Formats: sequence, structure tokens, C-alpha cells
Amino acid sequence: MNGKHITYKHSLLALTALCGALSALAAPAFAQDAKPEEVTEVVVTGARDLGGVKQKRVTSSVFGIDKPLVDTPRSVTEISDKLLSRYSIKNVYDFTAVAAGTYTGSFFGVPGSLNIRGTMADNYYNGFQGLSNFANYPTPVDATSSIEIVRGPTSPVYGSGQVGGFMNFIPKTGYGESTKYVDKVGGDVSATVGSYGEKILTGNLSLPANWGTNDAGLHLFAKVEDSDSFYLGMHPKSQVLQGSFASTLGDKWSLETSYQFVHSEGYLKNIGWNRVTQQLIDDGLYISGRPIAKITDGTSPFISVSRYYAVTGGSALLFAGPAIGVTPTPNNFTKLDPSTVKLVELSRRTTFIDEGVDINEATTHTLYAGASRELLGGKLKLEAFLNTLESDNYQSYGFGSRYESTLSEQRLSYIRDFSTGPIDWKTVSGVSHRFTHAHVQGSLNDFVISEDRRDLSVGATIDDRFNNPFVAGYKWATDTTTKIHNYGAFALADGTWGPVSLTIGGRADSYDVDALNIGTEVGTTRARRTNQKDAYSYNASLAYKFEWATFYTTFARAKSLQIDQGGGLAPSLILNDAYLGASRLREAGVKTSQYGGRLFAALAAYDQDRSFLSNPPTGVQTVSALRTQGIEGELRWLVTDNFGLTATLTRMKTKVAPTAGAGFFLTLPSCMAGIACTDGYGGYVFSNANYIAGTQNGYYLRTTPKTSGSLFATYDVRGKWGMTGGVTYASETGGFLPGSITLPAYTLVRAGAYVVKGPYRIDLNVDNLTDEEYFLANSDTDANANVLPGIGRTVHLKVSRSF
Repeated sequence: MNGKHITYKHSLLALTALCGALSALAAPAFAQDAKPEEVTEVVVTGARDLGGVKQKRVTSSVFGIDKPLVDTPRSVTEISDKLLSRYSIKNVYDFTAVAAGTYTGSFFGVPGSLNIRGTMADNYYNGFQGLSNFANYPTPVDATSSIEIVRGPTSPVYGSGQVGGFMNFIPKTGYGESTKYVDKVGGDVSATVGSYGEKILTGNLSLPANWGTNDAGLHLFAKVEDSDSFYLGMHPKSQVLQGSFASTLGDKWSLETSYQFVHSEGYLKNIGWNRVTQQLIDDGLYISGRPIAKITDGTSPFISVSRYYAVTGGSALLFAGPAIGVTPTPNNFTKLDPSTVKLVELSRRTTFIDEGVDINEATTHTLYAGASRELLGGKLKLEAFLNTLESDNYQSYGFGSRYESTLSEQRLSYIRDFSTGPIDWKTVSGVSHRFTHAHVQGSLNDFVISEDRRDLSVGATIDDRFNNPFVAGYKWATDTTTKIHNYGAFALADGTWGPVSLTIGGRADSYDVDALNIGTEVGTTRARRTNQKDAYSYNASLAYKFEWATFYTTFARAKSLQIDQGGGLAPSLILNDAYLGASRLREAGVKTSQYGGRLFAALAAYDQDRSFLSNPPTGVQTVSALRTQGIEGELRWLVTDNFGLTATLTRMKTKVAPTAGAGFFLTLPSCMAGIACTDGYGGYVFSNANYIAGTQNGYYLRTTPKTSGSLFATYDVRGKWGMTGGVTYASETGGFLPGSITLPAYTLVRAGAYVVKGPYRIDLNVDNLTDEEYFLANSDTDANANVLPGIGRTVHLKVSRSF
């Protein structure tokens, strides 16, 4: 990691110290012959859920209290490790097969976070929000025992996250399946090979770890990947190590700890195709050609900042503002040589990857420790969390970044259940402290950049490699160090009176923030705010439980930090008092769980507003508001012991509210700037949203589909062999400016089968079985200019041995 070093003393000391529509259709059948005052549940004994189709019965990770999932007034999808295996879910993008409201839109092609309800979601680990991972490294989903995707506000217990949604990763633990702790040695090893040089090794080991008179269990997980990729020039490698330990501590205390290490390289950030036109999407015809005038000196491997401005004087940067009458003036640096221009076919595997030059390397450490004991009729819980990130990124069209970030959080909570007359209460309250130290560096604001200058049909040349910030002598355009202290107090109460339940929670947060930018773009800028106390978040839910379904409604407001991709704050946001963003949610839904949990269905409708930070990595940041409205439905049905079904359906639209000033910074296709396409490809055309005709009063984002859904079936025979198959669908997407590209709707087919013989198991899975040609819209700044071709048919063969 280029000699980088982070001191974690403060955080480690803290850790050491703690050492449905579907339900409506089903309603008549379930309501028949039932008396209003009775609650009847059909329990089917001996039902086996070999494929992990059944939704889990009770969850504590949504609110911080135990509550049946069918009665939880949130849209929640639980994905067990069994379902991860059966559906061949390898990364967060695959969650769309089982979770409504989610989408695999490209954020530079790295599966770090998921798009939930129109925006990138936060990642949580055992109920603690981690550092942002939009595109730093692939989140290791196979290191989990389960994953819960929560759509809506976070619990007040977990912090002041914005409404929208989050993923909570529950790591594999030292608890046993049928015993409290692991009581015997067991595990497995596996090897996976597949298309495009895929090679993965994994191992799991569970063993008793009793010490003295304390019962305990230990689980170890390891994964190594060294693969090639569908995208030519990309060679992803990663190593994951994880250990989890759970134990009693005497007669009254219990302890749970886990540690996770991730290192990855070669998961290159990828804008996909440049020079995108509708003809390229529809017919696969790409505009080939080279610029008239060169910028390179002919020998240097990169075009430096000094070289760029000395040769072009900045004339390769073309600002376009049609709404304010500004049309770019092309020149020989921006124009393609007419004698070289031609249409050529472009492979979906050929993208903006510069093999051996582009960089995306990340290392992260995650540590959790929690201790609890029974106290005064309740449970006292002390928890601590540490997450670090070191990341280097360079893309040879002219962008680089470095993140060195650490966050720690300590939480003290008290959980107590009690009754007052006819009302049964579940409560949790407590305090927390969160500290973030983030050092974020970026080169984007040098504006030595061009995404279209490279002819993808030819490949990278020294005349289209810009501004490598990792060469000697470079001074970062943005170089910001941020320190954030967040002190919080929270309380949540869930009261049930017969069929009625009311859940109310809130938190108050105080912030001390300090940000210093010493980058060349602005000189030195410092901003501080101390004892900021007006950050309040709250939510309330009312539910009514019939014997055939539970109906609920939720209202929430939140205020949270506008952090960048490295976990920091821009001084400009602090100076403008815009570093806290507000959000609001209104949601109504219905859930049903029948036949002992074999049938679970949910339907929800919502309307949410949330602040949105246009966040090109360490670049020009603008704050606006997004309004998203949608309907989501899910079905889980274990029809028989052998046969299960899952289905999802989502209808959603997201609108960017009118934004003051210039609006969001955008990469603009030259074809939309009032000039010929080929007159701008040699340079860089940019604008702001409010300078484009038709966007000043807000506009709808088209980077996520209006309609999406999935339908899957799985069949298992006594755990000896089985099959899975299904489809996911997404309606058309594209850029969001008037006249921008449209990406067609697509349907992807998956199929898989497994067979078990003694301790051996063989899994064969095929993704995109029909080799569908499809495209993913890029997020944020580049959504109108670039697209990422979807991955073609891939085959995965996994051989496992258990012991």
C-alpha cells in the first residue's frame, strides 16, 4: 500500500476496554372460519428448509430488540447462508434475485454497496455502520451467516443514518445450530473454477473453545481468489480472513467477538464504454478515430498537469451550458482527425481498462466486541466497533484517489422487557460515541482528464493516459483530513396491546467536526464546528395484527452527516452548514406468515425524501434532495419439503429536486453540447445540471429501472441433490438529461444444480444462461456519458468437502 500507515491506538484502546398484494389474495383463505379474538397458526412439523427459502421468524438486528419479522414494521429481506449458496449469490449485486427495491446499477463496476430505493446503501456489520464502500473492494458476502436488507430508516440504536436502506452483515459465529455454542469440530473446504479464469478457494472451521468453566465456540473463515474477468485486462485478486468467538463469562456475562481482514487488488473501477451513442447501444457500432493534435511529448508514460496546461492551455476542456447560451468551441486537441473516423464493432468485453496501469487496491480491518449480562430484569450490553480502510485508486483517463480512514464506535445499551397492565413492552436505550479520522486525497479537481480521448477499439496510448497522482512529485488537488466526534443518546420502545403494537424511537446527536484541505486546488481551507446539537432523528410505527396478516404504517425523520467516499467531510460543506442532511419517510405495508412460516409475503408502499450529496470521488460536491416513491412486494414459499419459490416486484421512481446555484457537476457527451460528437471526443466536455435546458425544475433519474422483479424456484431431494432456476428483470434505464441514451430492458436467467455424495458436494451454476446482451447505467456524474456492458454467460463449478 505504498508505505501508508494508520495509527489505531485510540480505537484499539476502546475495544480492549470492552474486550402485500400477495397477502391480500391469500387473506380470504386464511381468514375463513377464524374468530376475531383467536390467533391460529398452523405448525407443520418435520418441515425442512434445505434451500433457505423460509424467512427467519425473529430478528433483533432491525431495531435492537427481539421481534417477529412478520410483525416488524419495516420492509426487510433476510438472506441466510443457505440461500446464498442455493442461488449462487457471490456479491452484493446478486441480491436483486431475492430482495425487492434493490438494483445492480454500476458504481464503477465494483460490488461494494447495493443500490436500495434509488441510492447507494450503507453497509453495517453486526449493527454498526462501517466506512463507505461504494467501489473500493468487493464486500465478502460469503463470510456471513446471514444478511438483512432493511429498506427505510435505521434503528435509533444504530446511529443517525438517512432513510433509504442499509445492509446488515451478520458474520459467521461461534454459536451452534442446535446448541448454544459449537460443541464439535466441523467445517468444509471448497474450490471454485469458472469462466474467464475464475479460481477461488474457501475454508470454514468450527470448533469448541471451552475454557475453564466457560462454554465457548470458535469459527474461522478464509477465502482466496485469483481470477481473470469478463472484462479484458482485469485480474481480480482478494484474500479474506475472519474469526468469530462466542463464550460465557462466568455465571452472568457473555462475550461475542469477531475480526475480519480483507485485501483486494485488481477489482478495477471501470466506467465501461466511452463515446456512447444510441447507435452503439442498439447496433454495437463504435466511433473510432484519433485526435488531430497530440498532447503527449512522445516519451513520458503519462500526461502530467504541467504538460497538459503548457500544451493545451486548458483548451481541451469544453464547458457547455445550452440553457445559458454557452456552446463549446472545438479545436485540434478536441477534434478527431476526420481521415481516421470510422464505425467499428466493439466487444462487450472491451472496456476502459488500462491493464498494468490502472490501480484499485484496498485493505480493511473490521473488529467487533460485545459483552452482555442480565441486570435488574433486563440485559446490559457493551459493544465496540472498529473499521479501517486504506485504498489506492487510479484510472488512466485522469482520476486518482487515496483513502486512509479509521472509525471507532462504542455503545452502551440496556434492553428490558416488561408489562404495564395489558401492554407488553420491549425497550432499549443507551448512549454511544463514534470517532472518525479520514484522510482523503483526490486528483479530479486538477481537471487533467478526458474519458473520450481513448479509442477503445485501439486501446490505451500515452496520448490518452492522464495525470497519475502516484508518480513522484505529484501534489494532490484535494487533500482533506477530517476528524469527527459524534456523541449520541437513543431510546426505543415497542408496546403491544392485543393486536395493536406501537413502536417509537428517537436519538439526539451532538457533533464536533474539523476538516482541513491543503490541496493545490484551494490552497489551505479549514472549517470547524463544535457542540452541534440540533441533530435529532425519530421514527414511529403503528401496526395491527390480524390472524392472516399484519398491517403497519411508519413515519420517520433523520439528520445525518454528508460524508464522502473516504468517510470525510468537505470543508466547504461545514462552512456552509450543509454537512448535516435531512431525510423523511412515509411507508405503509402488509405482511403475512402462514403455515408455520412456510409462506411469507410482504407488500409496502413508500414516499421518501433524503438529502443527496453528488459525490464524484473527492471532486465537486453539491447537495440536493431526492424524492423516491415506490411499491415493493416479496414472496417466500416453501411449498413442500422439497420445493420452494421466491419472488420480488418493484415499481419505483426517483426525482432530483430543484437545486440552488449551478446544480450537480456532470460529464456531458459532446453530442449533447451543441457540437458534433467527434468534435469533442479529444477533450473533456462538462457542465452543471442547471445549465442544461429542462432540468432547472428538477428531473427524474433513469439510472435505476422503474420496474424490476425476480422469480426463482428451488427443488431439493433429501439434501442429496437439487436444482435452482429463475429470472431477474429490469426495465429500461439510461442517462437522465433530455436526449440522453436509453438502455433497453433485460431479463437474466440463472440455473444451478448440486449433488452430494458422502462428504463431497458438487455445485454447478450458470449466470446469464441465455447470454443476454444488456447494459448498466453508471451512477452520479458519468450517468449520461458512459455505460457498463453487462457480464455475459458465466459457468461456475464448485467442489466442497465437509468434515
